[in-house]
Amino acid sequence: MKNLREIFNPNKITLSGKATIVDTSTGKYVIKEHDKDLESLFNYLDNRSFTNHPKIIDKIDNNYVYEYVDENKTPINQKASDMASLLASLHYKTTYFTNIEKDNIKEIYENILDNILYFENYYNNLFNEIEKEEYMRPSYYLLIKNRAKVASLIGFLKENIEKWYQDMINNDKVRVVYNHNNLSINHYRNNNFISWDNYKIDSPILDLINVYHNDFNKYDYETFLNKYLKEFSLTKEEKRLFFTVISIPKTTYFTDNEMDNTIMIGKFIDYINNTERLIRPHYPID
Repeated sequence: MKNLREIFNPNKITLSGKATIVDTSTGKYVIKEHDKDLESLFNYLDNRSFTNHPKIIDKIDNNYVYEYVDENKTPINQKASDMASLLASLHYKTTYFTNIEKDNIKEIYENILDNILYFENYYNNLFNEIEKEEYMRPSYYLLIKNRAKVASLIGFLKENIEKWYQDMINNDKVRVVYNHNNLSINHYRNNNFISWDNYKIDSPILDLINVYHNDFNKYDYETFLNKYLKEFSLTKEEKRLFFTVISIPKTTYFTDNEMDNTIMIGKFIDYINNTERLIRPHYPID
């Protein structure tokens, strides 16, 4: 890229991840390199009356120059609620239906089922190993105390992915939207979504999954989800797949540090409990 000092005569240059933030006497700008054509994306969004994205000022070589979006000092739960409304608006304004082949549905089903079976085998083997220990370490004790909960979760996951597959196998169309595809509270600023590098046209649940995984325990996600669903309803099939995917916890891998292991298992159990509480009011799915 050309020399920033020659182009902007900046007062200050700050590196922030993949972005460069430039302070000048006339304003503040963000410079970021992209592989995707974000000009076309933003033009499409503008045409759909969704203008809540950074404004492109210029393009220098392969780098986009944006207006800097300031962060408002808003309480995080209020900010999350506002983000839910904006996400519902994005999905509503960009939604359409597209054909889907049975092979695609089967591929989604098999990929998720493989993850569930891996989860089941991993923890069944781990429980068997734990039972062989004469003196159980704290992390193992905490995990095996919750063996029934893990078994119940596995049953729930298998049942739901089978029901989703049976519901979907005769469908020839699915709903898709424009997804930000890396959404978190950190990418929501002053009623704008920033950092669109990974945008993707896919099911609306993709953004909901990303937000849950990125922001778990940062704020009241239940309020976020309820606000979103009030403004953009999910179909029965979308809900079932969404709840199945977010219910699969990250696999726990043990280290030589027992304190870290115990904290890790505590977070693992918290994730299962909190996700169960989140989705329980939505069952049975109509």
